[in-house]
Amino acid sequence: MSKEYSPFDYMNAVSFSKEDLIGKSDNPDITEKDYSPYMVNRGFANFEDTILHANELNQRHHLFHRAQFDYYLGALRKRKRFSKWPKADKSADLDAIQEVYSCNRTVAKLYLKALTADDLVVIHNKMIVGGVSK
Repeated sequence: MSKEYSPFDYMNAVSFSKEDLIGKSDNPDITEKDYSPYMVNRGFANFEDTILHANELNQRHHLFHRAQFDYYLGALRKRKRFSKWPKADKSADLDAIQEVYSCNRTVAKLYLKALTADDLVVIHNKMIVGGVSK
């Protein structure tokens, strides 16, 4: 039975440990299917020394997963790469604007720039339904 690998395991294997996870597994076909090029490319896009490699492989998304893994294995220098994944900011004001005006987050950010503090109080008051705020 082959081990299930996460995208972070593949990233660590090609950038730091330099071990061939796909080749050394009991069932290389299943391990290759577990490899997620999108997530690995997205992870390597966060580093200045690997962003161009990630861009190249994004342009060649039709390649086999094994070929993409082997490219990273040979092209990247050994280095520990770790960073936090960027996440959307939490904002009660943006959530309230999205709910009241039924718009997406990008439009809500534009509305937030145009609204005054008094307008935001009115919007938050509209969120109160039946004595309980959402």
